Amino acid sequence: MSTNLEANVKVARKLSDYSDEPVDKKLNMSTDEVESEIHFMKTYSILKWDELIKLNDDRKSLNQKITLGLATREELSKQIRVELNMLDMCQLKIDQEMKENDTEYISTEILTILSNRINELYNHMFLLFPVEKTSLSEYIEFCSNNTLFITKCSNMLDTLMLRYHSDPEVYIIAATYEFDDRNNVESARKYFAEGLKYHNNCKNLYVEEFWVEVQHLEKTAGASLPIAIEKYRYLIKRFEGDIEFHFILLDRAIQLSAVRELQCNVVRDMVKKYRHSELMWRKLAKIHFDGFIYHRETEQLYYDKNYISGIRNCIKTYEDGLKENLPLKNKHKLWNFYIDHIIEIRKSYRMKKETIRNFMNETMERAFLEAHNNKALLKAEYYIYWAKNTNKDCHRILRKAVEVIQDSVELWIHLISFYLNYDSLEMGIEAFQAGVRSLKSKSMPLWEILILYMGNTHPKLLQQLYHEGSHFPYPEVNFIIRTEYLEWSVIHNGILSTRELFVELRDIKPECKQLYTTMIAFELTQNSGITKLKCIRKLYNDVCNNFGHRDIGVWSDCIRFEYMYGSRKLVKEIYKASLLCLEPNLRSGMTEEYEKLKAEYNMEEDPKDHGVIVIDDDE
Repeated sequence: MSTNLEANVKVARKLSDYSDEPVDKKLNMSTDEVESEIHFMKTYSILKWDELIKLNDDRKSLNQKITLGLATREELSKQIRVELNMLDMCQLKIDQEMKENDTEYISTEILTILSNRINELYNHMFLLFPVEKTSLSEYIEFCSNNTLFITKCSNMLDTLMLRYHSDPEVYIIAATYEFDDRNNVESARKYFAEGLKYHNNCKNLYVEEFWVEVQHLEKTAGASLPIAIEKYRYLIKRFEGDIEFHFILLDRAIQLSAVRELQCNVVRDMVKKYRHSELMWRKLAKIHFDGFIYHRETEQLYYDKNYISGIRNCIKTYEDGLKENLPLKNKHKLWNFYIDHIIEIRKSYRMKKETIRNFMNETMERAFLEAHNNKALLKAEYYIYWAKNTNKDCHRILRKAVEVIQDSVELWIHLISFYLNYDSLEMGIEAFQAGVRSLKSKSMPLWEILILYMGNTHPKLLQQLYHEGSHFPYPEVNFIIRTEYLEWSVIHNGILSTRELFVELRDIKPECKQLYTTMIAFELTQNSGITKLKCIRKLYNDVCNNFGHRDIGVWSDCIRFEYMYGSRKLVKEIYKASLLCLEPNLRSGMTEEYEKLKAEYNMEEDPKDHGVIVIDDDE
C-alpha cells in the first residue's frame, strides 16, 4: 500500500470514529464508500482535511435528526445543495484530468457515491414533507443529468403520485416529465388522473392533460385521434359555456401542424357555440390573421402561409361579426376590437407591400367612419389616430370627435392646434371657446396653447386673453392665469402698472396665495429707490391674515423678510402672532420652524436693529 493511500485510509477511519455506527448508515454509505470518497477528495484537492471533517460532522448531525424525526425541510435542502456542489466539483475535476492527461482511465466511482447520497436525501425529503413543485423539478433535473437515476426517478414518481398533493402543479410536473423525457404517455395520463381525483376543478390540470394528448396525436401521426377527441369532448362539456377555456384549448391545438382534424373540431364548436359573442369573433379573426382559415360554409379549416390572405380574412371576419344580431353593448366592444386590430396591422411589418397598404388604408377609412356613424368610436385615441392617418380633412374628423367626446382634453388640444398651426385664429378661438365651455375646470391646457400662440403672434390680444382667464370662474384655471398675468405685466408694463393690476387681481375670489408671493418677489427685486418697506409689509400682513391659519410657510417667509430687511425686534412678535392665528394642530410645527430660523440666522433673544439692510419706507 502506498504512503498516500495509507494516509487517506487513516483519514477515512478517523472520520468513521466520529460515530458509534458506520458513517452514513442512514444514507446507505459504507465505510468503503467513505474511504473512496476521501481518497478522491484528497488526491485531487477537492477539499482540505478540516473541510472533510466538517462535512462528515454535518452529515452525521443530519443523520441523527432524520432518525429522530427532527430534520427540517430547510436542513435537507441545504445538504442537498452541498452534495450537488460537491458532485459538480468532482465532475469538473474528472473532465479536467481526462483532458489534460489524454486518458479515459480515471475512476468515476465518486460520482456514483455522491449521486446515491443526493438521491437518498431527496427520498427523505419527499417522505418526510409535502412535495413542493420546486424541489420536485430540481429532483427531476438531477435525475435527468444522471443517466443511472432515470429509472429511479420514474419509480420515485410512481410512489409519490399515489399520494395527495395540495399543489396541482406537482402532478403536472411529474406527468410532463414522463411524457417529454421518458416518452411514457401512459404514466403521464395516470398522473393527471391522480391529480384530477383531488383537484377536479383545476383548469390548468385539464389543459396540460389535453396538451399532452395533442402532442401525442402528432407523435402518432393521428393514430390517437379518438382519444384526443374524446378528451376534448369531455372538457367542453365539463366547462360548458366557458368561452375563455375554449380559447385556451384552441391555442394549444393550433400549436402543432399535424392535428388538423382536432383543430377543425375545436374551431367549429367555438363558432357554433359562441356565435353571439364578440369575444368569439375577435378570436376567429385573430386565428385567421395567423393563417388558420376557417370556412363557415364547409366547416373546414386549413392553413394559408400567405399573410395577405390572412389579413383579408381577418378583416372579413370582423365585418361578418358586426352583421350579426349582437346586443348593442357587445357590438360596440366588437367595433373596438376591430379598430384595435386595424391599428395593430397598420403598425406591423406587413405594411411593406403597397397593395396591402392601400387595402388597409381603405379599410381604416371605412371602418372608422362606420364606427363613428354607429356611435361606437368611443375613445379619443381612435379619433386622434384616424385624424393623423387620414387622407381626407383632418379637422373634420376632429370636429366630429369633440362632438362625440366633449370632455377629452387631448381632442380639444389637437383641434385647436390644427387651426393655429395654419394661422386660422378665428377658427382656433371658436374651437377654444367651445373647448373651455365643455372642459370647464380641466381647460387649463387650452388656455396655455392660446396664450403661447398669441404671445408670439398677437401680443395686443394677449392682455385681453389674460383678463378673461383671470376672471374664468374656476380656480384651477384662474389661479394659474392670474399669476402668469402678473408676471407678464411686470415685464411688459413695469412695476407701477403691475401694482395696480395686482390690486385688481387680488380682489377676484377666491383669493390666491401665489399671487401674493409672486408680487412680493417682484417687489424684492426692485432697487431700494422704488421698493417700499411698508408695501412689502402690507403684502405679508395680508397673506398671513388670509392664509396663515393653515400655512406655516407664509409665517416663516414673513419672519425671514423682517429679520433681513425690516426690524429684527418685530421677529418675535410675528412668531407670537403666528401661534395665535394658526390652527392648534400646526402650532408645534411652527415652533419647530421658528427654532430652525433662529439657528439659521443665529438670532439673538434681544436683537438690535444695527447692521440690518433697510428698505426705504413710503414717504
